[in-house]
Amino acid sequence: MSSLNTFSALAAVAALTLPLAAAAQSVAPVQVDGRTPTVVRIALAGKPAAAVKHEVRVAAGTVCRNAATNRELAFYDVDWCRRATEVRALSRYAAILKHNGDQLAAGSELTLAVR
Repeated sequence: MSSLNTFSALAAVAALTLPLAAAAQSVAPVQVDGRTPTVVRIALAGKPAAAVKHEVRVAAGTVCRNAATNRELAFYDVDWCRRATEVRALSRYAAILKHNGDQLAAGSELTLAVR
């Protein structure tokens, strides 16, 4: 009978200490930013130029629409932003190809951003 009493006592001690050990030590405030991303990175390695141009076109539209959604850009400026972002990214891509030729490094990427 003493083993049953010992077991009960140990179970009671464990039950009391378990919630204390699992309790949070401090509560930090959580900040949620509901903004959509206005930066897109496109990997360049192993892609033909036509595929990169298509991805740039789609990414430029996405970045500018997201900027308008975040109220960083007026909705009537979305088309202008898309064209400007696309031209800027494709000129960077042309410069990358000029300096590196057709062989792009595995980690090379093109970054499109509204700013």
